[in-house]
Amino acid sequence: MEDMTKESKNEILFFISSERLESYGIDFEEQLENYKHNIALCKSLYTSLCYFEICFRNAIDSVLTLYCKGEEWFDRLPLNVESKRKIMDAKAVIHSKNHPVTHDRIVSELSLGFWTALFSKKYAQCAFQGYMTAQVFKNCPKSKRSIKNIQKSVDEIRELRNRIYHYEKISHFHNLQMRHDNILECIKFISTEIYSLALSSDTFSEVTK
Repeated sequence: MEDMTKESKNEILFFISSERLESYGIDFEEQLENYKHNIALCKSLYTSLCYFEICFRNAIDSVLTLYCKGEEWFDRLPLNVESKRKIMDAKAVIHSKNHPVTHDRIVSELSLGFWTALFSKKYAQCAFQGYMTAQVFKNCPKSKRSIKNIQKSVDEIRELRNRIYHYEKISHFHNLQMRHDNILECIKFISTEIYSLALSSDTFSEVTK
């Protein structure tokens, strides 16, 4: 860092932007070190987030397909306008790529926000929500398997995931350890096998020690 030229510093400030670095410390050296640490933190959470998002959406899809007796739940469930629009948007994206609009492609195209919204108050009066909660999080103790707890947990994961995927700051979160543990716990509630995979490649403790 001491050998960095003024030109190098200016180039870093230009391409990362001084505005982005300002929240990471007082002087440039501190800002850059903290910025790099934030990237390391994001990297350490990426694996568990990937495992969560994939198994979460596939579990929901499987459960809702069963709930609708094999029929397309996209068409059968009483989804609100926003959810229906996201499904239509997903189909449009697939179509724009000249791919067949298949069930699996729709599932893959839908955002994490779509899936977490199924656990929100918007669907509190829908019978499928209670069924989905019990079946998707089948390993969750009944004392913790309330829709309120599930909604809070998945919303926190979605918020953290979005910050990481948009290269935003997470190092200032005082409860980052708790957020990390929440990801792994939710995975475990869905699948103990996927939990073992996530745990085997988890590096969060190495970055935060």
